[in-house]
This record gives sequence, C-alpha cells and structure tokens, in this order.
Amino acid sequence: HARLGRLNDPPNLVVEMNLRKYIKAGKIAKSKGADIIVYPEYGIFYPGNRTQLKHFLEDVPNPKKTRTVPCDEVELYTKRPILYTLSCVAKHNSMYVVANMGDIKDCSGISECPKDGVFHFNANVVFDRNGRLILRYYKEHLFFELGMDLAREEQDPVFTTDFGTFATYICFDILFKRMSQVAKWPQIDGIMFTTMWVENPPQGLSVAFWQGWALGNNATIVVSNIQSPSLYALGSGIFHKTHGSLGYTYNPDRVSKVVVAKVPVSHQPVLTSRPSLTAFTDTKVWDLKSEEEDVPKVCSNLLIDATDDSTEKLYCSDEKTTNYTLVKLPKSGGHIEACNNGMCCSVSYSAETIEEDYYLGVYNGTINVYDLNRYYWCEENCFLARCDAVKGRPCSTFPRKTSTVFYHVELKSNFSTPFVYPSVVSSKSRLVPMTEWEFDVGHSSDYQSSIHFHSKYGEQLLSVGFRARCFDRDPPYVR
Repeated sequence: HARLGRLNDPPNLVVEMNLRKYIKAGKIAKSKGADIIVYPEYGIFYPGNRTQLKHFLEDVPNPKKTRTVPCDEVELYTKRPILYTLSCVAKHNSMYVVANMGDIKDCSGISECPKDGVFHFNANVVFDRNGRLILRYYKEHLFFELGMDLAREEQDPVFTTDFGTFATYICFDILFKRMSQVAKWPQIDGIMFTTMWVENPPQGLSVAFWQGWALGNNATIVVSNIQSPSLYALGSGIFHKTHGSLGYTYNPDRVSKVVVAKVPVSHQPVLTSRPSLTAFTDTKVWDLKSEEEDVPKVCSNLLIDATDDSTEKLYCSDEKTTNYTLVKLPKSGGHIEACNNGMCCSVSYSAETIEEDYYLGVYNGTINVYDLNRYYWCEENCFLARCDAVKGRPCSTFPRKTSTVFYHVELKSNFSTPFVYPSVVSSKSRLVPMTEWEFDVGHSSDYQSSIHFHSKYGEQLLSVGFRARCFDRDPPYVR
C-alpha cells in the first residue's frame, strides 16, 4: 500500500483517500479468490505525536464484550469511518479483513493515565466475512512511536476463521519471543502481520527476514507492509513455513499492489499454482506477470544525501558491523572462517572472479538500535555479504546490486539458540528460489546450522546468512 496524504493534511481527507484504496484492494483480492486480506501498519495515517494522532484515532469496541457489525450500524459509526469501512470491505467481499488502526480509550482515574486523559493504542482489528469485529490486538512492543501507549497487559492475538486459526502481530513484535512462542502453538495455522518496516540490509532486508522467520520458526506468515521507500519501508509477501515465499513484492515504484497466493491448510501439500500480483492506482488496475525491479544499487543513508530529491529514493539503514569479526573473501574460491565471542562461522564457496568486496561477518552479542541506548536485544549473526567500506571502516554499507556470480556456497555456524533465521538474496534484493538452496538447524545444544547453495548456472548473490535470536540473553524490553 502506497499511503496517501501528509501529516499536515486535513485528517478526514487523509483517512478517506487511504480507505478508498483499501476498498479497491479488497475488491481486487476478492476477484482473485482471496479468503483474507491483510493491510499494513500505519496504512491509513502517518505515525506522529499525540496531538497529531488524536484526530485519526477511533474508539474500538472490545469484541469479547460487544458483538458489533459496524457496516450494519451506520448511526453508531458515523464518526468512526475506519471501523465502518473495514467492516464493509469484509462484508461486501465476504472475506476476512486484518487491518491496523489507532484506538483511543478514556483512562481518567487510572494511575498511569497520560496528561491528556486518554490512552492511544496501536491496534490490529480483525473482521469476519459478515463484517463482524472478532479481534482487537494492541501492539506489545512499540518502536519509538511517541504518540502511542504500550498495551497494558499481555494481549490475546488469536482468532478463528472457517479455514483455520491464526494470530496477528505488529511490526516490532516480530523481534521478541512471544510471537515466536505463539506461532508454535499446535492450533495456530499462521501469523497475519502488519508492519511499517525499516530496511536494514543485509539481514534485516524485509522480505528476506520474513521468509527466514517463517522457515526458522516453522510458521507461515502473511506480511503487509507500507510501500514508502523514502521512509525505509518496502516489501510484502506470503511466506510458508517450509517452502518459503509463495508470492512477494519488492519494488520501490510507489505503486500499491495486491499479492494473492494459495496457502495449504495445516499438513496439506503446497500447491504449485502461481501467485497473482496486481498493481493499481485510482484510475487503473493491471496484472503483473513478473515484477519490474527498479531497486537502486545504493540505498544506504550513509551515502545518500537526504536533501537530494529524497522522496523519490529508497533508503536503507545498514546493519551496524562495528563490533563484528570481518574477514574479506579471496578473489575466486576457497574456505575461510571467523569467530566472535565464542561463536564461529565458516564459508566454502566457488565463484567467477570476485572483483567486488565480499566479507564473512560474525557477531555474537547485544544489538543497540541506532546506538541510541534505547532498545537492546541479543543476536548471533553469521553472513557472507557484498559490502563496501565507508570512511575507512570495512563492510559498512551493503549495495543492492552485484555482478559477481556464485555457483556454490556452504555457510556453517554454531548457535546457542534454536531461533535461527536463514536467508539467500541475489542482486536487486531478490529472494533466491529454494530450489537452489537448503538449510539445516541441528537439535543439539550448539545448534550446528548450515546453508547449502548450489546453482548450475550461477546466481549474482548479495548475501547468504543466518540471523539468530538469543532471547534468553535479552535485557528486559523497556518502552
């Protein structure tokens, strides 16, 4: 979804413009046979401060206490156009709807109530085929979002449909243990995920990370992301627990798209039908047989001047490698290894002559987001990646295109955790088909893991990597 409007535009106009696109996306999804549609985080309005956000928030009923079909209760919802419209999209298309919005709740008399007397919650809402509100979930891990308040208790993210049982989560939640735990519950068939993601190559590249998360957790995930390249946000898709991508989009063209794929229920075999990718604007709709790939070579905020036509560019925030152990690859092939804080990683590879810089990178320790001393968590990372130096620091930025062809890569590492997420990415930030690679995570205490990539004709690889989450070493999450 390419979100419309700006923070300073009249709120009712911003909401109306974006809901109009939601209605169109719903009709397209239904025409392709969809049973459920997921819309992105902050798809209807921008993040902002409390004053800015207040105009966009609606009082969302608790579906556990109130049975409501907003589409049928026009008078009750005249001042709540978001709830009304989402309910009608579900009802008119006989389709489940998962969407993100803001909930406002009076909190006078509650000790932690903000000065303005209300709580603001970043909320996912779910509607059934009749337009009935069946779930309200508050985001459990806010990422800055100074205009929002944290959920006051652990949320129930689970909802049941006529084709399975699912959980819904929001953006930053994916980096914490709760979402992985719920995804492994036996009754859960998949996760419906809304996000406004920050591109963080190589291992935080949106579609690569979500595919890796699905494979590493053995859990299917449907991801809807904003299409806002200048705000670091790009990529959406449907990722199966064993087969990886069933369909995705990753192209910074500022055009809204609907990805539809058939997802097997529980233990059914994966269907081989092609996903559909449909682009649309206010005036036209067209099917894409394959996606244009307008990904620029450079997206790093270390290299792009933000004043230079910035709304047209794709921005990325590179993975910080300051504390990594880095070893540069020799020019053609061989075997190298590196260790960091007791974790070791090795790579064997064969390639055509390597004229560009590639490094083996290893890190075992705490991530400090943007070095702002606000959000911390533990990761164990191992990657082979195309990267360049910045101001004399090796492997500080990750280009999105390469001409170096690899035929074989075997990456091996040991981990202290079973939450290990693999990825293999080629030039222009494309996911390498899983017919060309496989991975294995061992079950013993050192979780020996490997990725084996082999291609007869070769692939222009940008990165091959493992990103592992060591939840047991996380400091407590603090808002």
